[in-house]
Amino acid sequence: MDNVFKIFDEVEEELKFIASSGLRMKMMISLFEKPKTSTELKSEFKIGASTIIHTARDLEKEKILKEEIDGYHLTTIGKIITYKLIEMIKTLRALKKSQEFWLTHIIDDVPEKFLREMYKLYEHDAMRSSMRNVFKTLSIYLELSRKAKKFWGVSPIFVDVFVTLIKKLADRNADVKLVLTEEVFGEIKNKHRDVLKNVFSKIELWIIQEEPKVAFTVTDSFLSVGLFEENGVYDPTYDIISRDEEAIEWGRELFEYYKSKARKATLEDI
Repeated sequence: MDNVFKIFDEVEEELKFIASSGLRMKMMISLFEKPKTSTELKSEFKIGASTIIHTARDLEKEKILKEEIDGYHLTTIGKIITYKLIEMIKTLRALKKSQEFWLTHIIDDVPEKFLREMYKLYEHDAMRSSMRNVFKTLSIYLELSRKAKKFWGVSPIFVDVFVTLIKKLADRNADVKLVLTEEVFGEIKNKHRDVLKNVFSKIELWIIQEEPKVAFTVTDSFLSVGLFEENGVYDPTYDIISRDEEAIEWGRELFEYYKSKARKATLEDI
């Protein structure tokens, strides 16, 4: 981190140049899609041609774009900067969309790689229970999960209805993969040993020693994420759910991360 402070001065002017103009950023994002002429940009942004040309010249001076016969193109430098700019915009939207969720929960156990890729969650909905409907979050989760063809989950918490769901998914040959803490696995074994034996050959199950401070499910059609509150207690009333493919990809990769830290369960564990 100290090194970032040291190199900040080297790029401070470049940062100010990009961040100080919404039109520059919008033009860069537009050209990231494909090269465009000043006429196309004028029509897209509903502003005068002189403003477009002036902004393009400023970006050209900074080696961010270049003008060719068919219009304005991002340079290699421009493409890389714009790629990271898009990530930042998506990250800010993901946080703004569910600001209270992020402020009241901890992300301590989410690996740094996945925090850097938080932008993939920019399209999501917050699901929260209320005094009038205390089971709202769980009900929505179960309704979505019931139709899953793939069901991968990491869980440091135990809920009885979860066992029933897994049995139903396994019976219809869904691709079920679970990473459970030793404590959760023990609860299931003690309370639902017969069910566990029945589905064991139909699902893939891993046991992880540490307790991840995140519970999530990723299926073929959605991602559901729940976190622990600042007091260290899991919050079952507040989830974020996304049907976006980027979010689903993020969830799959996070699942693989935790799976790699766990051991595969055997019949001897039952």
